[in-house]
Amino acid sequence: TTRRAPATCSMPLMSADCFSNDIHKLDTTNMMWTLISAKGTPARWRDFHSATIIGTKMYVFGGRADRFGPFHSNNEIYCNRIKVFDTETNSWLDSPPTPVLPEGRRSHSAFSYNGELYVFGGYNARLNRHFHDLWKFNPVSLSWRKIEPKGKGPCPRRRQCCCRVGDKIILFGGTSPSPEEGMGDEFDLMDHSDLYILDFSPSLKTLCKLAVIQYSLDQSCLPHDIRWELSAMTTNSTISRPIVSSQ
Repeated sequence: TTRRAPATCSMPLMSADCFSNDIHKLDTTNMMWTLISAKGTPARWRDFHSATIIGTKMYVFGGRADRFGPFHSNNEIYCNRIKVFDTETNSWLDSPPTPVLPEGRRSHSAFSYNGELYVFGGYNARLNRHFHDLWKFNPVSLSWRKIEPKGKGPCPRRRQCCCRVGDKIILFGGTSPSPEEGMGDEFDLMDHSDLYILDFSPSLKTLCKLAVIQYSLDQSCLPHDIRWELSAMTTNSTISRPIVSSQ
């Protein structure tokens, strides 16, 4: 029998429509890129994944890959296991399997907070499903846990932007299936211009406002500024146009 060598992406990416699992390092002092010669078993070739730094380790999650190698063959797979890269030793580390895992996905958001990894949203083409779930990964115990935040969260989406500001995550935009025919693009998708805030350390005032909204309590006796804040918390935001001076 003849053994077949594994396919590799040897030609430039611009001329070869293939995935990559290379690691490049940018030296911010001279703005020079270096290709890392990594040790260990690398993450599978993929795109649309996330790579989040916590301490000296990079945590790669999700993305789209191909079942048969680095080239596109319309046999997509969506890995839901964490791959860890140690930036001190330039080595890929082996991660044991965990009993609870989120669905594999691409075009999701990932961010770190208090030394843990969070993943929100994304899309899985094999399931034809958009997500709006929030998961937390603990790098010490190597375990996942689904998080259920209070309040009304974003609808299922992908391609959104998530930025951490202090103890808050600011989520903006994203893409979802169009709720009505003709409202989306040629792929029946529509872009969002809404904004959500995930507060990891909510004040008592914030918790009270959430209770007013959750239980539909009477707001007529509340101060005007509180009623305005409640309205802002329950009204979809849109990007405002610049104010043009009349002069």
